[in-house]
Amino acid sequence: MSEEMKKLGRILGIGAGLGAGVFAIGAGAAALGGLALARRSVTPEDEAEELVSLVSLERDESGLIARFRGPSADVPGRTSFLFDRGRGNVQLSEAILPDDGPGVARRIVAAAGTELHPGRTGRLTGWWYLAPEDLGFRTERIEYETELGPATAWIVHPKRAKRGRWAVHVHGRGAEPAEVLRGVRPAVNAGITSLVISYRNDRGAPRGVEGRYGMGLSESRDVDAAIAEALRRGADRVTLFGWSMGGTASLLAATIGEHRDRIDGVILDSPGVDWESLLRHHAGVARAPKVLTDIGIGLLERGLVRGGEPGGIKFERLTPEAFAENLRVPVLLHASRGDTYVPSTGAERLAALAPDRVQLNLVDEGEHVRIWNMDPEAWESRTELFARSLPKVGWRG
Repeated sequence: MSEEMKKLGRILGIGAGLGAGVFAIGAGAAALGGLALARRSVTPEDEAEELVSLVSLERDESGLIARFRGPSADVPGRTSFLFDRGRGNVQLSEAILPDDGPGVARRIVAAAGTELHPGRTGRLTGWWYLAPEDLGFRTERIEYETELGPATAWIVHPKRAKRGRWAVHVHGRGAEPAEVLRGVRPAVNAGITSLVISYRNDRGAPRGVEGRYGMGLSESRDVDAAIAEALRRGADRVTLFGWSMGGTASLLAATIGEHRDRIDGVILDSPGVDWESLLRHHAGVARAPKVLTDIGIGLLERGLVRGGEPGGIKFERLTPEAFAENLRVPVLLHASRGDTYVPSTGAERLAALAPDRVQLNLVDEGEHVRIWNMDPEAWESRTELFARSLPKVGWRG
């Protein structure tokens, strides 16, 4: 029996107000349901996106057309079809072709890796590039030291690097470093040397506490370690690029991190900035009773379900109010009202609390971390302009 199961007897004491609700559905069922909810929220999962299958390949005068079936086949924006455990990648146009054929038709932009043929099953993801070399800049693969051991990273070098300017790019929960390569070009075009990192529980990185996530809290210490690596390699100041939970980790590094005084700005895409509300949102989508959600959050907060933080998840640090109170640098925040995974309300609240520091690029369409995919040119243009405009560390106007 696991330690978490042994502690179930303590669960009913999580909150005095839970008693009636717990016994209404059965104390044992409530405890087990809350335990499952808490575990799921901090446990890494493979292949998080829904699977789609390739129905057919067709050719017309303009090239190849692929037809897909599956729950996410009609996801808006340009997308990539990843299959064969990531060894195959097909870049697809944003336009869904209007016709009456089987499945959802999209035009193939480029393909690499494993041969594509009908019957292949995989994921339609927002990732566009799979390796830093795909960007066309000089790259190198390195290791950097974290508190848990060495982790792998990529360095992407500008053609004309600005002395002392570096960026650290941090991917989201359950993703890989390739996720953030979409956001590297604006930095490199601005002359910023870019460090694209893996962090705890990634392939190529150490296992975290219990092999679980810390909702950005423990991961932020890997961001601190990456900043230290950039400083060791000649950085005078560092810009943080964070996606989803990588956005949480970046905000923590910028507000309470060891090297916060060397950070000149933060660029975020679909960040998690209100984690208790986010967990409640997902519990609501799953139609979990409120009492189970309360139990699950309480278990994580008290460390009765072990996440990436041994002492428990400090949700009070993961709110727009906490971030706004400690934020001292400019932030560009990309968010979408169409994001069903991380609702934009947290980002909107952060922008409202710190209007002098946060520029909010709020769009109406685009799923989670797919704002770039809806309009890459607009995303990159705004991001590059912001990165170029960041003042030197110590200058705050």
